[in-house]
Amino acid sequence: MTHLTETMRAELAQQFDAAGARVINLPILYSADLFVDLIGEDIRRRLYVAPGANGEAMALRPEFTIPVCLHHLRHGEATRKATYACLGPVFRQRADDEPGEFHQAGIEQIDPEGGFDFDAANVASAVSMVESLSGKRPVVTIGDLGLFSALLNALGTPAVWQRRLEGAFGDRAVLDRMLRRLEQGGSESHGASAGLARILEGKAPEDVREAVEEMLDIAGLAAVGGRSVGDIAERYMEKAELAAMAGWDADKLAIIVRYLSIAGSLDDSLDQLRAFDAKEGGLLGDALAALADRIAAIRAAVPQGTKLVFKADFGRRLDYYSGFNYELHFEGEDKPVAGGGRYDRLLGILASRAKQGNAVDAVPAIGFVVWLDRLTQAGKES
Repeated sequence: MTHLTETMRAELAQQFDAAGARVINLPILYSADLFVDLIGEDIRRRLYVAPGANGEAMALRPEFTIPVCLHHLRHGEATRKATYACLGPVFRQRADDEPGEFHQAGIEQIDPEGGFDFDAANVASAVSMVESLSGKRPVVTIGDLGLFSALLNALGTPAVWQRRLEGAFGDRAVLDRMLRRLEQGGSESHGASAGLARILEGKAPEDVREAVEEMLDIAGLAAVGGRSVGDIAERYMEKAELAAMAGWDADKLAIIVRYLSIAGSLDDSLDQLRAFDAKEGGLLGDALAALADRIAAIRAAVPQGTKLVFKADFGRRLDYYSGFNYELHFEGEDKPVAGGGRYDRLLGILASRAKQGNAVDAVPAIGFVVWLDRLTQAGKES
């Protein structure tokens, strides 16, 4: 576990003050369902979960964003402006050389007027925090799920596959595998699970969920492989749709692959994206103009000389992200030292689940966290 020195705590306090962030203390234990349903498979399968006194599955917090949003909802309307600072341990299973309990520091911002400058300020705060704690200037990698979604919409991607491709965004190997399956259609849909999917085909989603719940109950299981019952039911429906589909348009799939290959410095990437969009008839639409404006705001906000890159296939594997996201790493190193992004839908989802306050659709929100153990090591090396 990272040992937080007084010097590090003092530096973090200064960074929080500079961002206008209020430090909040958050519980360690939460209902596991919150994370199983909302956080994404990458972290979901690494949760530390145990039954609570009432039989409900409880999880050690694996991150700060969902707990911060719950705190925000408990203390007022979802749409009010707020900036929170978090510091403390989070818990999730990691690689053998990294402990499952580790410290993170982060800033979460909620602003109903949030726009490109809102995003840029968050990135600048992350760069400043990393540099102040490590003495090293990080590289910023930018991605945008919204741009990818705009492309899929424009191409008329089958709805069930658009959801799956968006859910896999950020993992290029998984995306490529899904695109191959989409090209082949139902030819790979075989075996007992596909047979069951065909039985469920045409049934209403709530009936599928009920059937899956009954099967899992008979087997004595609450979930499988970290997936909720709802996830499993949706996978069966996807298999049914895949089994009935012919292979999708190869030309459209090739367009997606060409888009995902775009990467480079911000200026170079924008040139590539504009050339791609012109060649393909303006498929990216307003999303490309929005990306250009956001990049301009980020470039103006971060310290001069900060290396900024864009990757069309880059995304952070958290289901609640809604568009723009980014990571910071040091030149020549693979592991990120900080990461963040927009999660405009999350407050509305949590408010609906809790039946708390007025219904909200989307509230602009963005946050980042810094892995303090990795920064400590980087500081020693520098």
